[in-house]
Amino acid sequence: MYAIALRIRPTSALTFRVLPGSILDIATYPFVPPTTLSGWLRRLFWAQEGLLPPDQREGNTPRFYVLPRRYLPLGAYPVGEWRVHRTHRHGPRTFTHSEFSRLRREGKPPKGGDLQLHTWEYLLAEEFLGAVLAEKEEDLRRLQGLVGYGAKLGKEGFAYLEAVGEPLEVRLEEGDAPFTPVRAEAWGGAIQGAYPLYRFRFGEAEDPDPASPDPSPVIGYEGAYFVLPRGRGLAKGFSLEGRFFAWDLVEFLWARASGGSSS
Repeated sequence: MYAIALRIRPTSALTFRVLPGSILDIATYPFVPPTTLSGWLRRLFWAQEGLLPPDQREGNTPRFYVLPRRYLPLGAYPVGEWRVHRTHRHGPRTFTHSEFSRLRREGKPPKGGDLQLHTWEYLLAEEFLGAVLAEKEEDLRRLQGLVGYGAKLGKEGFAYLEAVGEPLEVRLEEGDAPFTPVRAEAWGGAIQGAYPLYRFRFGEAEDPDPASPDPSPVIGYEGAYFVLPRGRGLAKGFSLEGRFFAWDLVEFLWARASGGSSS
């Protein structure tokens, strides 16, 4: 197993909506969730090829565009100064993805509905450190060609890939200050918060190449609760760029590869 580090630079405030959640209280994860990072990297492959993102406007069948299963994104986490800013804003009363996107795209209120006041959280961060794992070093090297490209990241915001490291062989060890979430039931120390994390559930079809405009064979999600540690406590994992990535997250996400096949 190999790992590669990603340095991600946001250009605006970001929102990664915590689900399940209230439509009136839009809370954000204080990091880029693994599933979100997967979709964002897929967009960068399109940008590299000069392709526009697929048309997902209202009326189209829902489709998923994520990395092939041979890649395992672990999410990306703030380094340097960061905080969550909580404020109020107007949004659609029926908070579906299509209605929200129409409001952003056209500046018009939703069809057949009114605007209402939402409490909204934004993540403000200088930089994120992310990681992607793969069994083959050459798969990770493809990510090095994405440096300098950017795309929409999360429900709100934009970021570009500032730097990518060299693939390194993963060496499991024990660490006392996990940088990433750990399984809630396995952690006995102080925490910053508890969050549901998700992995994709795949069908039997093969994965398209990440630069392909074809959708991924995702048929749903599977979730589990994780906690973001605060302070010290022993965990199994590996070190990358001076940070300790917990193996709990890898074990949960890697189970997604049990269905279908990866091209």
